[in-house]
Amino acid sequence: MPPPSFAPPKNSCFVDAVNGADTNPGTLQAPIRSLHRAQQLPCLTWVLREGTYFLESTVELRSGLAIQNYPAEQVWVSGGVLLPSGLKWTRRDPAEKDNVWVATLPGTFDVLGLNTYNGTSLPRMMTRARHPNKDPLSGTVETRWFQSNENVTWVKPRPWPAPARNVFLENPNTDKIHAGIDGAHWLYGVGGVCDRYSPPGGYLCSKNASGGGFGWDTMVPGAPLFPTGVQFPSSFFTDDKVPPPANWKKPQDAIVHTWTNGWCTTMWEVTSAGSLGPFSGQEEQSELVFGLGGQQTGRGFHADNKSAPIQGEQWRVENVIELLDQAEEFYFSKQDRKLFLFYNGTGSPSQQQWVVPVLKTIFSARGSQQKPIKNVSIRGIGFRDAAYDYMDEWGVPSGGDWALHRGGAVLFEGVEDVSVHQCQFRQLDGNALFLSGYTRTVQVHNNSFSYIGDSAVATWGDTEGETHLDLPYSVGIDGTGGNQPQRTSMVGNVVREIGFNERQSSAFGEFKSCQNYVAENIFFNMPRAAINVNDGFGGGTTIENNLLFNTCRESSDHGPFNSWDRQPFLTTVRNGTASLVPAYNVIAHNFIVSNYGAGFGVDNDDTSSYYLIYSNFFYLGGGVKCDYSGHEKRFYNNIMLAQGGGAACHHTCAYAKGYTDYCYNNTIVQAKKSTPGQLVDPFSIIWFCDPTNVSRVIPDYDNAMLPVIHSNRIFNADGKASVTCGYYGPDSRTRVPLETFMAAGLMQNTTVSKLPSDDTVISWAAEMLGLRILL
Repeated sequence: MPPPSFAPPKNSCFVDAVNGADTNPGTLQAPIRSLHRAQQLPCLTWVLREGTYFLESTVELRSGLAIQNYPAEQVWVSGGVLLPSGLKWTRRDPAEKDNVWVATLPGTFDVLGLNTYNGTSLPRMMTRARHPNKDPLSGTVETRWFQSNENVTWVKPRPWPAPARNVFLENPNTDKIHAGIDGAHWLYGVGGVCDRYSPPGGYLCSKNASGGGFGWDTMVPGAPLFPTGVQFPSSFFTDDKVPPPANWKKPQDAIVHTWTNGWCTTMWEVTSAGSLGPFSGQEEQSELVFGLGGQQTGRGFHADNKSAPIQGEQWRVENVIELLDQAEEFYFSKQDRKLFLFYNGTGSPSQQQWVVPVLKTIFSARGSQQKPIKNVSIRGIGFRDAAYDYMDEWGVPSGGDWALHRGGAVLFEGVEDVSVHQCQFRQLDGNALFLSGYTRTVQVHNNSFSYIGDSAVATWGDTEGETHLDLPYSVGIDGTGGNQPQRTSMVGNVVREIGFNERQSSAFGEFKSCQNYVAENIFFNMPRAAINVNDGFGGGTTIENNLLFNTCRESSDHGPFNSWDRQPFLTTVRNGTASLVPAYNVIAHNFIVSNYGAGFGVDNDDTSSYYLIYSNFFYLGGGVKCDYSGHEKRFYNNIMLAQGGGAACHHTCAYAKGYTDYCYNNTIVQAKKSTPGQLVDPFSIIWFCDPTNVSRVIPDYDNAMLPVIHSNRIFNADGKASVTCGYYGPDSRTRVPLETFMAAGLMQNTTVSKLPSDDTVISWAAEMLGLRILL
């Protein structure tokens, strides 16, 4: 991304990290050197000359401040410490059996990461000593985990923790039902095992929590399951000639990462490690005992019942010196400040400059709703070397599965009219840009985000509860106070290679935030969904003209867009009066590719409601998934190419009377099957449907309606179409021909034709998306 050229306004302060001096007046001819000196000067525009600015502390921004690069010059602001060029490195092994070098570091800072430094060139990240070793060719994709099997035991707490204090508002107000059975009530659990969160509780800590895949009624409702350790064969290490935990000198430095449920990464501090000895007829077993951890997920671990084992998780261990056995790994000993590096090069590491990420927040603007910081502009600046935050405080913002750290390399809280334009965010180990609490009209335009440890952009608002409920600060059903990020615009950005620390991450995340605008972005190469809307707070967000592909690279059971809506919230967004009913969210004119593990272009998960999804072009997978009591989603005028795996109209919802979903006027080109004679996938799935009488509504789970499906154009190799009708039984029982529905007066005006030519489909897509075809 070439540096932009913005003309410096008059009366600017000029800053030069290479040739400046803080005793200078800050003119173009005599620039100052540091941003902290710039904070002491009265000028409202800082113009940064080319170079890298290493910070000693976070730069706090004030109202009216503009920060920009000098025209066409590359500027980076680093949250790291540049190690001295004269640092003395010596070989760990004088016999040179490996290429591990050791240096004693000055100062008191911890070493949470280690990056190369080559001026304004892009950095390269080293890996903390770990096992299994990282695949050096996998980029940000994590391909090497220990696999859980019958020989691995995730230790359950003994005794099981007491449930959280339950808060249950059965009928929050007199509005009509907001979102089916699950979303009609406001639920929250306070304390108990959920003390690990900040604030201390969450929706999934309530004993009344419901949704897909919990099974808590067979465990302890209100006490999500978190392991206290893991036991496994010592051969997990010894087979690779790596010392087992019993031989580690400092096991208390270790961090365990788990890939939990295939949906999120959790991290755990290790308090002790050792050998359990061989069990009867088995090899030697090792154990890692956990301390702090697990706060990075909102839903905990899963077991089929209270006495059943915790279901298998993938996992790995890092930050143990005995695991330092691969090039570009490092380990830091806090006690004697020795940095060990397996150098990937000839000669000494002194030939390379090194940066240690230290700050977790590089720039911050922190006001309040009553006294906001206003009119801040950041243009043409690069941000790098922010430290990871995954062992810090995380919280559960709302009813989705996600937990979140409230912070980022750039943090805005209590701000109005802030812009971030043509900046680069690279090699940041936590969130890149975070909007917290009250923000209005924050513009994030034409930036580049890459190699981000967590999410690129995330928003998290605050709500209130009635005093007598004794809820933590920022928690409650009432969002009418407006203390949330609203009217954020994220336009024209490129986001790639994110989530290498926390895999439950996204390019844009919306958590108790509303009326946002996400448009004309390119989002790709990430482990989970590109866009996550964690709740139905307020609505009014528009997502349009984006290109989403290569998402869900390490996960499944969702899509490039993912949403939740298990908790209702009171806002005035819909029509100016307080209501649980939100405004519609709009997803339109996007090009969405459901490759890797993405099953649906739009995954409207548990209870998601009030969406208009139209005029999108979908390639691969299914169209829209309507799940668990959601309703009022309208999927229309879309084009789907190579639909398969997931249905175009996928309805696994139980609908209350008068509240259903809609799928109509779509063009559905179904994928061919590779096996001759195999039927194409059903174009629709309806769970609460009777295959022996398709017009009958199955009342299971209080279902009272069928979805409204009609006027779709279907193209496939068979010239016939079918629907999955029912939620259990073999395909031979549940697959029903389209003609059966039409004969019953359902799915009217639906047509089925042979496959169109490629040129025809391309012309349809170009017309819908406003693209010009170049021959």
